Amino acid sequence: MANNVIARGLASQLLASLSMLKDCIDRCPEKEWNERHQDYPFSQVVFHALFDCEYHLCDSVEDLKGQPFHRDNRKAFADYEELDDAAPRRLHDLDFILKYYEHCRLKVASEIETKSDAELQVPNSDVRRNMTKLERYANTIRHVQHHAAQLGLRLQLLNGEEMEWVSRGYEG
Repeated sequence: MANNVIARGLASQLLASLSMLKDCIDRCPEKEWNERHQDYPFSQVVFHALFDCEYHLCDSVEDLKGQPFHRDNRKAFADYEELDDAAPRRLHDLDFILKYYEHCRLKVASEIETKSDAELQVPNSDVRRNMTKLERYANTIRHVQHHAAQLGLRLQLLNGEEMEWVSRGYEG
C-alpha cells in the first residue's frame, strides 16, 4: 500500500462508494434486476457506474480495452456502448456484475494507491483531459456514490429499507 496519505484516502473513499454500490447489488430482488423504474434497469445503472469507475482509472481507451479482464469478457463489453453518447441497450447478468465489481476494487488499489503527490497532479492524456488525476479520482468517487444513492433510494421505495453508510474502504 502507498505511503501517500492523499492517494490512500482517495482509494479508501472510492472503495467505500463501491461498497455502497455492492450493498445495492446484494439487496436488489432478482425480479427487479432488469426492470425499468422511470429510467434505466438496475443492471444497466450498476454496469454504468462500474464501467465509468474503471474508465477513469485508465489513461486511455486502449488501456481500458486492452486489459485481460476485458479480453476475457468480450461478450459483456461487446461494442463498448458505454463510450457512445447514446442510451445503453445491453442488460447484464448478476454473475458478470459481481466479477466486474471485484475487478474494479482491485484496480482501485493498483492504480490509485501507487500514485505519488506529483502523479496525482498530472493531467490525464486521454480521459477527462481537463482534470488532473486527483480531480478525476474525486469525480469518480462522486459518480459512483451518485448511482449508489440512486439505486439505494429505488430499493428503499421498493422494500422500505435504507442503505447502510460506509465511511471508509479500509479498516482502521
